[in-house]
Amino acid sequence: MKRSRRLRVFVGEDERYRGRPLFEAIVLAARERGIAGATVFKGFMGYAPHAGISTAGILLLAENLPIVVDIVDDEERIRSLLPFLRRAVKNGLVIASEVEAEQIVPPEPDGEH
Repeated sequence: MKRSRRLRVFVGEDERYRGRPLFEAIVLAARERGIAGATVFKGFMGYAPHAGISTAGILLLAENLPIVVDIVDDEERIRSLLPFLRRAVKNGLVIASEVEAEQIVPPEPDGEH
C-alpha cells in the first residue's frame, strides 16, 4: 500500500458546468489531468445546509439527489484538480484526506493458456 490522497466531491445531480452535468465535467477534468480514476455515486437521500431533504422515495419527488465523485491518486495530481473545482462547483463540498491505496490488476499473461 502507498500513501495517496482521496478527494470526494459532493454536488447535486442537477448542478451543471458549461452545459453538462457537473459530475461528468469533474470526471472529464480528472481524466485530462492524468488522474488514475474517478467513480460517481448517486445518493438515494441527502440534504445540505439551507436546503430541503432530497430523496428518491415514493412519497417525495426525486429532486436534485446527491452525487459523490470519489477520486484517489497522489497528492500532486489531486491538487492539480482543485483550481478546476473552485471554478466549477458553485454549491457543494470538497473533502480531501490521506489514504493508503493499492491498485490491484490482473497478472500479466505468462504465455501459457
